[in-house]
Amino acid sequence: MLTVYLDQNKWIDLARAESGHPQGARFVETLAVLKAAADDGRARFPLSMAHYYETGKQRDRRKREDLATTMTRLAGMLRIAPPHVLVPWEIKRALIDSFGLDVPVEELDLFGLGVAHAAASPSLRYVAPTEYRGVPLPADVRQEIQRRAEPEYERVILAGATPDGMPDDRRIVLNDMKHLTDDRFVDGQRNVADVLKSLGRGRLNDVMVATAIADIIDPLLRISGQLGVDFDEIVDRLAHLVEAMPSRWVEMSLRQARQANPQKEWSGNDLNDVTALAIAVPYCDIVVTEKSWAAMLTDAKVPARFGHVVTASLDELVNHLTATPHPRSQQANVEE
Repeated sequence: MLTVYLDQNKWIDLARAESGHPQGARFVETLAVLKAAADDGRARFPLSMAHYYETGKQRDRRKREDLATTMTRLAGMLRIAPPHVLVPWEIKRALIDSFGLDVPVEELDLFGLGVAHAAASPSLRYVAPTEYRGVPLPADVRQEIQRRAEPEYERVILAGATPDGMPDDRRIVLNDMKHLTDDRFVDGQRNVADVLKSLGRGRLNDVMVATAIADIIDPLLRISGQLGVDFDEIVDRLAHLVEAMPSRWVEMSLRQARQANPQKEWSGNDLNDVTALAIAVPYCDIVVTEKSWAAMLTDAKVPARFGHVVTASLDELVNHLTATPHPRSQQANVEE
């Protein structure tokens, strides 16, 4: 099964196809292929917290509903864990490998269910009521309510709404999760550009490694301390450590590609793109994103490191899905 990550603008194209919008006419057949691939197990289409952010920015409620409906149809409840879950795991694994430590690394559940997984906030998960009008509900009834209500609950949140009856503490968590510090990110990248001007473009790689480490310094210090690794020993291996952390290496590569082209200004949307792509590129088989990001990543041979595909074309995605054997056909061949 292929894991396929679709950028928000691709979801918009598909939602237009689903809703009958004129601009979606050319994607109607594409959507049909993707639905078939999801239904027969050839592909899965996880969403990340970035999709919640981007959908929430759309002021038109109808458009949010259309997006959520299309996303739910293909992705179901499958979600990708956020960076603050993945990065500590990558740090630990990189330190253990780099220093040859005899310490087990637990498995990471990168893919899970619902907004609770996407935001790493268990309190956001839908839980069926225990009683109705003061009468306790039997376990089988609660299980059926959970099965029926949870997908709609998830769709409503994805559409940018807050479900009726959600406790205030969950509302606060959900609202906080919908905001990224876009301005802070842009200012940071502009500061990096200023540093490069003073140091010279020949120091681009050094500056990128330094900023990548600066972004994770707190969990790096904490985890290295837990593992008994002195930070002085880490200093000489900083570039190696970043490379050993797939999402951090991709994140650094994205920023480096952009910093190498100082004529292109940073924008607030870039934070969302970089955050999402840093995880999607190393951990998803196919990523369909904006043309500029796809070109930068491919030119830098980033997808090739993982044997993955990054493209700006939904048509190319269709070609890959069409060439992917049907799981039931494979099973029939094995039985024969």
